[in-house]
Amino acid sequence: MDKNNTIINSYEKLILDKLKVALTQKEISNYFKTEKITPNHVRSIEDRIKGLKNRFKAKTVVSLVYILSKDGYI
Repeated sequence: MDKNNTIINSYEKLILDKLKVALTQKEISNYFKTEKITPNHVRSIEDRIKGLKNRFKAKTVVSLVYILSKDGYI
């Protein structure tokens, strides 16, 4: 995995931090709405997670969090 091509931005890091504590995509959306973080729609969050899974070659959200924790991204 080339770390130069897999930099995580602050929005992605927020999503990952919430996934790490087992929040659902709907709960993340509600949290983002409360904190006025945009984009905050469930579909936007789903798309970002899907993109992260593709970039890091993870099949599930759990494996994504594991890979990124192991590699020191989160």
